[in-house]
Amino acid sequence: MSVKARFIAQTLEKAGADMMSRQGSAIATLTSERSGRLLGARSIEVSTGGDAEGRLTFTHTVYERFLDMRRLGGVKHKRRRIHNRFVFGMYSSIAARLMYGFTQEVIDAIKKDWPGEK
Repeated sequence: MSVKARFIAQTLEKAGADMMSRQGSAIATLTSERSGRLLGARSIEVSTGGDAEGRLTFTHTVYERFLDMRRLGGVKHKRRRIHNRFVFGMYSSIAARLMYGFTQEVIDAIKKDWPGEK
């Protein structure tokens, strides 16, 4: 695996872990006590392919997306923000990191952590 592929994998893994943590806190705060399936059915999987390929797969319950649209307790314009906010926030964060984060310092750090690689 090349340095660039490792950078992509690390970026995707960190973004996935951050999203799971932040979204988990929001779900626990904004939903009822019975949200065990909503929390338990979520998972993040990172897979890497060729030299500069990576895929982050976020699995969740189908109805999670629709909870964003449902109003909270009759309060006008107050909604839960547990899906789109986190998914699109993660997407833009990953895009920025992949575009601007592959610096020489990062390359050197990855090479230092995995000696013997190109």
